[in-house]
Amino acid sequence: MHDGRRAMVRGDFEGAARSFQAAADEHPDDPRAWLALARAEMAAERYPRAREALTRCATLRPHAALPRILIGHTWELQRHYDEALLAYRHAIEAAPRSAYAHRVMGTRLLRWGRAELSIGPLARAVDLDPTHAETWNALALARSAAGDAAGAEEAFRRGIEQRPDHPGLRLGLAALLVNDERYDAALAIYDAIVAERPTFAPAHVGRGILLHELGRPDEAEAAFVQAVRVARRPERFVRRLEAYRALRRGAAPPPGD
Repeated sequence: MHDGRRAMVRGDFEGAARSFQAAADEHPDDPRAWLALARAEMAAERYPRAREALTRCATLRPHAALPRILIGHTWELQRHYDEALLAYRHAIEAAPRSAYAHRVMGTRLLRWGRAELSIGPLARAVDLDPTHAETWNALALARSAAGDAAGAEEAFRRGIEQRPDHPGLRLGLAALLVNDERYDAALAIYDAIVAERPTFAPAHVGRGILLHELGRPDEAEAAFVQAVRVARRPERFVRRLEAYRALRRGAAPPPGD
């Protein structure tokens, strides 16, 4: 197994697969060996062979979500989405209390444009793990895409209650409020984020876009300037600032485009 891990680090995925295959042959009842082999085969883009190893792993771990989820990933990588969805369902059946399994199912359905179907597994995922911010964000986006703006706002707010330290949820809520033309409430969120996290450049950008929409261009430009000042990698924020200055001169589209 150690030789296989070293080969993986070197990027020698075929060599890693040979090493892990030998380990799996020597210890056929060890699910870790089959899982390691599957990861090497996936890295080598030999997806049918990866599924064979994952199927062995799943047989040895009948109540584990991970090998079944990885089977789904291999189908996704080959763009066989119905087979992937079936694998994710199998993961939930094997581990019905796994928030991870429900989250994967829901986020994939959302990514595939099936927002209404994604809501159920995402809601179950946050029931099982209410502190996972990205799941709350996905649930809010799914409800919004399904036309349930009130439900989306509720998901954002419940997520923020669980994870008040997570700026992404508050940015998502602010964007939702902007779409609903509740500009003052959205601006209050941006103001709070930049007060608490003054070096978080995306919040300054969002605040600048909103200030522009509110007809306060000097303050908007100052927000874009601040984003450049605080960003670790200011290059893309410089482009935002230049685009906004061009907009003020009447030579560019709005900065949010």
